[in-house]
Amino acid sequence: MPVYRARTMPVVTVHRDTLLNSKLSSISRLLYAVLLASVDDDDVTMKDVAALVGVQDIGELRPYLDELIEAGVVEYADHHGQERVVTVHQLPLLPEQRSHVCVPCEECGDCSCGYLKGLCRTCDGICRVEASAEQDIARWKQQLEGGATYAIGQHAARLHRWDCPTLNSPEKSMAQLAAARPHARNGGFYWPRLPYLFTAEELRQKNSKKRRCAICGPDPL
Repeated sequence: MPVYRARTMPVVTVHRDTLLNSKLSSISRLLYAVLLASVDDDDVTMKDVAALVGVQDIGELRPYLDELIEAGVVEYADHHGQERVVTVHQLPLLPEQRSHVCVPCEECGDCSCGYLKGLCRTCDGICRVEASAEQDIARWKQQLEGGATYAIGQHAARLHRWDCPTLNSPEKSMAQLAAARPHARNGGFYWPRLPYLFTAEELRQKNSKKRRCAICGPDPL
């Protein structure tokens, strides 16, 4: 059961009147404080929360959550692509505000409430990587169209032709990116950068002494 806080803060601040509300049970007040303290810690699960407030399992939390829902400091609602989610508010919501509506990600349709409204963390990462890919491809093509036919790879150990099969090309990198996209939620989604291209004159000015690749055999400088 994911837990969201309406606002992320560097310290835990509790609402005084809620903490001192005698109409709430002592466990409910403790639960409110523990939820606020643990919500930004991925290592703290709802099972941990239950243990911290002194109940045996998650199911026993429900009546105390109901008390906090009634007090306006907790919401318990469905979210796109997830199980039901607990949202904790530092300040009580007015009755007319107590109807949290999940905002689906405009890209994938899953819940985006824990990140940017309308864009989930995974899709934001995908968009950033794909934007980086577009910029890198545009740079590579511009260099090639400008007569840069020599390439230096990531390790900068050899001088290559621009079309050396040992280097990344737009087609290779795009294929790798497409293969990794379905697994972006698990990490490892990145753009394999293209090599920088140089003209013979640029390399002469740099006084390049790099050894030529034996596979593609670029022309001597």
